[in-house]
Amino acid sequence: MSAGRSRYRGVVFDIDGTLLDSMPLVMKGLALAVEAFRPRPDRREVMGSLGGPSEDCLRRLLGGDGHVAEAMGRYMEFLHAHRDSARLFRGARQLVADLHAAGLPLGIWTGRERTWAVAELQAHAFEAFFSPVICGDDLPSHKPDPAGLLQIAAGWRLAAAEVLFVGDSDQDLAGARAGGVPMVAIRHGREIAPELLAHPVAVFDTAPEAYAWVRAAILDATPGLA
Repeated sequence: MSAGRSRYRGVVFDIDGTLLDSMPLVMKGLALAVEAFRPRPDRREVMGSLGGPSEDCLRRLLGGDGHVAEAMGRYMEFLHAHRDSARLFRGARQLVADLHAAGLPLGIWTGRERTWAVAELQAHAFEAFFSPVICGDDLPSHKPDPAGLLQIAAGWRLAAAEVLFVGDSDQDLAGARAGGVPMVAIRHGREIAPELLAHPVAVFDTAPEAYAWVRAAILDATPGLA
């Protein structure tokens, strides 16, 4: 980073576990969805299943296509019943608003379905801040394939190294590494494989700590941005 100026000219966010404190809800829902068809998976197994649309996550947990439709129905029923449970992490709204006000392009790269992602952004009055929003059912490939992340950078006419990605899952880490995109990782106290941990420019246990780093690296490093 050059003195007095940030090297990052655009920021991409994941949603679950990054802007929205929804990972406990997602993980509990996936585990409950498949437990009628197999022993209930533990936290590590559910985390390992994440990436792409929910049907793909359930397919990984079930070991194939059997019972995916039934599990998906159970999962969507659970999410609907708890749709008001997820909240923004402390500081998320202020950081996003400040980055937007400073003129930086902001994007979303999520593995969740577009219907769900758009509904969540609208529920938190976030939809006006992000363009584009790339969801798990928008492209033929999903996280950790970096196609969606690189599509955002290309649309902004920025090199991968000029974009900062903020995410939390192993699929986020692997995708950023594969695309050569700098990343700030939120680990939520979990263990991360060394080969993935080597990629991020910064790793934090909590989302507010990650937001503080982003603010210092971009808004505080660039004259005129605040």
